[in-house]
Formats: sequence, structure tokens, C-alpha cells
Amino acid sequence: MDDHQVAARGVSCLAAIADGVERGAAFPAADVAVALRFLREWVVAVHMRKEDDLVGPAVAMRGDERAAELVGELFRLREEIGELLHSLVLFWEPLGELTKEETVGFTSTVSALVQRLKRRQLLEERELFPACNRFVGADDQLQWLNEFRELENQRGPRGDWAGQIDALAQRWLTRG
Repeated sequence: MDDHQVAARGVSCLAAIADGVERGAAFPAADVAVALRFLREWVVAVHMRKEDDLVGPAVAMRGDERAAELVGELFRLREEIGELLHSLVLFWEPLGELTKEETVGFTSTVSALVQRLKRRQLLEERELFPACNRFVGADDQLQWLNEFRELENQRGPRGDWAGQIDALAQRWLTRG
């Protein structure tokens, strides 16, 4: 759940950036690059791997039919998130201003990405985590803590990103 707080804040920053660009603000290439790197390198490559490599499979194997369907939905959302994020990384890390068409493409792609990220987080919090507590034993869950730490050691812990996300939030979430 601590991961979710940082992830949600980073997603909110990207949404606020896109909103500003849509309203005519200059394209903040450096801030967009930080937000996209955060999503790619930590949210997808670390946080979602914790859920998709460990939690989801355990819930699907030990749970009921609804639990298995939920895990399938979460995996589908991860694929869509990955594709949208890939599109943003490829096409919207420019050095200059966006054209009108690029602005529309950027903001609509961010909107789709944010929608899916929020949907996934909601499903995890309301359904996956309770299902995990119902179907997966505490001993297995405790073992995951070591695997979570190992994954973060390979790719970087949440704390490495928290400062960068806080800086984005200061610029984008505190605007009036």
C-alpha cells in the first residue's frame, strides 16, 4: 500500500502536466521525462512486478473463479498500461513545443494511461488485496517481503523516486 501512495502521486503529476499542456502551458519536457521514467522504471518494472509475479499468481491459483478473473483483468490492464507508456516514451519526450496534433495525442494518451492506472490500483485495493488475505497464507505473504526487497535492490526502491515525485508534485499539484 505504501507503493500505491507514491505511484498515485506520480500518476496525478502526469495528469496535471497533461491538463496544463491541454490548457496551453508550454510543454515541460524535463518534467514529462521524469514522470515517464518513474512510471516505466519503478511503477511497471518494480511495483507491478511485485503484484503480477507474486501476489496475482498466488491468488489465482488458490482463490475462486472471481479471483482468477480479477488477476486476468489486472494482467490485461498491465499490458495496456505498458503499450500506452511505450507510446508516450517514444513520441512525447521532445525538446521543443508540441504541435496542435501532438498536444491532442499527448493529452489523450496520458488520459487513457491515467484511467487504466487508476482502475488497476482500485481493483488491487478493493479486490486483489482482500482476496490475497482470504486465500493466501500469512507464511507465503511473509516470504514475499524478501522477494520484494530483492526486486527493489535490483531495480531501485520506492524511496529513490519519492523525492523526484515530491518535486513534480510541488510544481504541478499545488497550482491554483
